Amino acid sequence: MGHLRILSEADVRSVLDTTIALDLARRTLIDQAAGHSLLSSPSAMTLDARPVGGPKFKFKAAAVGHLKASGIRLLSHPGPTAMNTNYCAVYDHAGYQISGLVSDHWLSRLRTAAFGAVSVQALVNPGPLVVALFGTGGIASEIAPMLAQALDVKELRITSRQMKNMDAFIAAQAATVRIPMRAEPDGRKAVEGADLVVTLTESPSPLVFGGTLKPGAVVCSMGSYNEVDFPVLAEAGRLIVDDVDFAAEMGDGGAWIEQGHLTRETFQARVDALVCEVLSGAKPGRRTPSDRIVALIQGMAIGDVAFAAHALQEGARRDLGRTVPLD
Repeated sequence: MGHLRILSEADVRSVLDTTIALDLARRTLIDQAAGHSLLSSPSAMTLDARPVGGPKFKFKAAAVGHLKASGIRLLSHPGPTAMNTNYCAVYDHAGYQISGLVSDHWLSRLRTAAFGAVSVQALVNPGPLVVALFGTGGIASEIAPMLAQALDVKELRITSRQMKNMDAFIAAQAATVRIPMRAEPDGRKAVEGADLVVTLTESPSPLVFGGTLKPGAVVCSMGSYNEVDFPVLAEAGRLIVDDVDFAAEMGDGGAWIEQGHLTRETFQARVDALVCEVLSGAKPGRRTPSDRIVALIQGMAIGDVAFAAHALQEGARRDLGRTVPLD
């Protein structure tokens, strides 16, 4: 008889940190490039139970070969406790059965930030770098120390709609982010001269515009809507994504298609490489130092499953969480 291990957010936080997250993201992307970490087909499935009094569900499945586990990310929304009830169900390949449920709220923020940081690390020119970060939310709070650790950063510009949010963000990050940071409320000034621009917002309208990126700059869009104006893509030498299908549905890719700038087919043809192909060396991230690069990195279920599987393995080693017998 087996058992099911359930890890809370506190358990997850005790077994994952910035260094582990960056390493997990890098290994999982290289594993994906080798064909050992796989997304389900389709990569996401939705169930709208609102007509019968329930929430809206989303299910995203993946297999992570290097951790010998598969899993399903279980999401429900909207709802007052939805963010605290999202879990990743993990199946151990050795036992052919479900092995655990892992709280996915903070874990998802951490893996999104880690995959973004590892992706841009493979795309930017050598430092020291000026970085502009749009957003002061949960994922931005996770990615700031990762950028400081993964890159040679000489200045981190923080920009948001409200000055108080920028000041609070910088104060909160000061203890762990040992690089110069400053608030820049003007988005155009934040982008001016920046080597890397990261957008992590829920903005429905563009924040980065054509004619503002310097040669050689990378813009990494990680939001759900439209953060990068289409002319930026026209000026870019390279378009890198983490998952072509998802990039065509959400974020800037989905917005450009909806706006009529591209069809799904022309968008897919415009993609130069997957980020996993860049990290593995199968395809180049940039061809010249002056290439402007647009990267659409929104996160994949393989990241959630990898982080959840690692947390379960470490949780079992430390005897964390609660266990339930499986008859």
